[in-house]
Amino acid sequence: MKKSYFMRTFNLNILLIVSSILAFLLEVLLRLALHTWDKSPLFDFKGIVIQIYHVIQSISELDHFMGTVTLVLSVILTAKEWTSRIYSDNILNWFKSVKQTLSLRKFMRQSERSEKIVDAQKVTSFNPINDRFNRSVRLAVVDIRRETAQIFIKVPRTQQTQKILKELETQIKEEVSSQNPDYIFSNFERHHNQLWLQGTKR
Repeated sequence: MKKSYFMRTFNLNILLIVSSILAFLLEVLLRLALHTWDKSPLFDFKGIVIQIYHVIQSISELDHFMGTVTLVLSVILTAKEWTSRIYSDNILNWFKSVKQTLSLRKFMRQSERSEKIVDAQKVTSFNPINDRFNRSVRLAVVDIRRETAQIFIKVPRTQQTQKILKELETQIKEEVSSQNPDYIFSNFERHHNQLWLQGTKR
């Protein structure tokens, strides 16, 4: 099995967009701080103070550059996928793929914490097995096309987390099938550390 371009770039696009947003937010905060500094009569722009001011100004400019670069890279990656969809598929299937990918990740996610009463007090405990499973869930991708549908899930490494995934297989297939009634889905196929579900148009 081979990942499509959409599958290879989906998580990268999310990382680029989040990085861009964080960079721009930090830039805004730094510029607000510099603006407040400019207007305040309490700061004497001499010696070390003016050096710190210029350092913050440089960081703000670097944030703007990094935010712009990551945003442009994300736009380029997405534009390439959109162009391919327009000519060989349907642009609406890109939106379906994004929506169903996020939906499947949410569906598969296991609760990392549990609450129990100990000595009349509520105690919250964290399950490391679910945490490891959820890391693999974050890499799952659904790619819907005109004639086919592909679902990729990374198989977690430990026996306990693989057991959770195995128990979920039937529910995952039912969930995906319910969202794509025009497709017929095969059984899951495992290739090394990858789990695949293939669908074909009726």
